[in-house]
Amino acid sequence: MPRPALSLIIITKDNARTLKRCLDSAAFVDEKILVDSGSKDETLAIAREAGCRITETADFPGFPAQKQRALAQVTTPWVLALDADEWIEAPLREEMLAALEAPGETAGFEMPRHSSFCGRLLRHGDWGRDRVVRLVRRDKAHYGGGWIHDRIQVDGPVVQLASPLLHEAVFDLEHALWRMNYYSTMTAAERHKTGRKVSLAGALGHGFWTFFRSYVLRGGFRDGPEGFFQAATAGEGSFYRYAKLMLLNRHGTGGPPQES
Repeated sequence: MPRPALSLIIITKDNARTLKRCLDSAAFVDEKILVDSGSKDETLAIAREAGCRITETADFPGFPAQKQRALAQVTTPWVLALDADEWIEAPLREEMLAALEAPGETAGFEMPRHSSFCGRLLRHGDWGRDRVVRLVRRDKAHYGGGWIHDRIQVDGPVVQLASPLLHEAVFDLEHALWRMNYYSTMTAAERHKTGRKVSLAGALGHGFWTFFRSYVLRGGFRDGPEGFFQAATAGEGSFYRYAKLMLLNRHGTGGPPQES
């Protein structure tokens, strides 16, 4: 029996650095759907060359809602959902294609994700435990939630795959600091909207615990200097997330910032 048709969905803004690698690695799909929120670099030119069906949006309603926009355009039974900084190598590609030949009642497939920080793949710490659902039945999947956390939700059995998805999460320390600031701002605004409260002691405690859990308890020290840098920026990001929330609670309201 031939495998069912498969679509790729991806959302972008100024992802020229990594997009071609991502799209090339998913060349086996039957259609490519890309939703862009105002790229000013070569992102759209790369997408057109790869044969993507492109939708440009004037707004950015948050990661889950933007990905739902892409999911709503799919015309095939199965969907491969990737981020622009992720890519597939041969072992995962072959494992996914084999799984699709006889999926049975499976509604989705989950796989390990190996992420790099400043050029080094991290196998320990918080990142060493990362698993993501990326291959799903269209009629069993949806995105929901707030502004940031965009894990796809699947109604039905999820099967584990063994081969990893690869992810260039952080290019360099400048990028790490940008991510820390951007995501801490977005998360603080999201939690402020729900009425979440925190004290200065709580912000300090969250920051220290995040670093200690990743670097010490989960063995991030085994990943060398990059393991320390990742745990340190994660701890600092956690602290600023709650510090920003505390200041929002004290001094005013705040909505999620636009993607930048």
